[in-house]
Amino acid sequence: MDARRHAAEELRANVDPIVRAALDRQNHRWPGLFDSFSASQMQNTIKDTGYHVSFVATALWADEQIIFDDYVRWVRVLFENLGLPVEWLTGSLADVRDAVGDVVTPAVAHDAASVIDTSLGRLDGLSGEPPSNMDPAQPLAGLAVRYLGAVLGGDRTTAVQAIIDAVEGGVAIGDVYRHVLERAQLELGRLWHLNKITVAQEHYATAVTQMVMAQLYRYMFTGEHTEGVLVAACVGDELHELGLRMVTDHFEMAGWDTHFIGANTPTATIVDAAAQRKADVIALSATMPYHVPEVAAVVGALKADERIAGVPIIVGGYPFNLAPGLFERVGADAYAPDARRAVETAATLVGT
Repeated sequence: MDARRHAAEELRANVDPIVRAALDRQNHRWPGLFDSFSASQMQNTIKDTGYHVSFVATALWADEQIIFDDYVRWVRVLFENLGLPVEWLTGSLADVRDAVGDVVTPAVAHDAASVIDTSLGRLDGLSGEPPSNMDPAQPLAGLAVRYLGAVLGGDRTTAVQAIIDAVEGGVAIGDVYRHVLERAQLELGRLWHLNKITVAQEHYATAVTQMVMAQLYRYMFTGEHTEGVLVAACVGDELHELGLRMVTDHFEMAGWDTHFIGANTPTATIVDAAAQRKADVIALSATMPYHVPEVAAVVGALKADERIAGVPIIVGGYPFNLAPGLFERVGADAYAPDARRAVETAATLVGT
């Protein structure tokens, strides 16, 4: 594990030279291809090549091949739905593999090549359209479909009113979150991945969901706190905060005093907030797998601060769902796959 983490850190420290070397190799592989790119397309190519390197580094750091396999699957499906040849993916990955050898030590290059070649060898199985999240057999399926249809149609008034009517009609807010809002957000991501909606539509729909949650606050916040204190934050430059907001709201509904300090929060701020608020539990979230090493750094800083020594830390988010044992490798006390189980886990940890 230590050797692989060392390899990951060496890769992370050399992303830019590896990307330059990989692009040089791509330029030789496909002469003239880059000449046809606009400035924005070239910038995206540089960024995407950097993602290749970052995901290899994260798979090494976590000692979890599934992290890179999942990334390659995601990119392949995206390419298929954009009408791009799969050879662009396989070629670019091979060039990253070889470029790593141009930049870092042989031992690190060997470890990185192992991760990339393993995924390339599995490529035929890393395809296929991801299934819809709008399962008609699930609870509140009709409401979920109506809500998603309204937001995709740009009708936020109908979308918001559908949720408010359901809650005022007796549907539990927790059920609305779990079976409607969470599923709708997952489906939005799937539709964007399949090139069936635009970024603008996805952003609009997410903004509507945030608006709905704000409208529901008056139904869930009673001001009565019978349980502990939760401090919750997203890690690193993570901007995917909606899921953790939902988790925090579940804690609030369960009687916790919650303090959501949001996305892109410096480590020192998280530590100070946990100490000043006298947290009984700390929740950390990451959506992008390449933020996992930052999660470990934040956990380490929290555990090193004597003001909050012994306060349990729960982690969650997409990379932890991919690799459930990952929470132990970042030093956390527990992992929760969803909001409901996060509340249950916290209650167990503090003995309430």
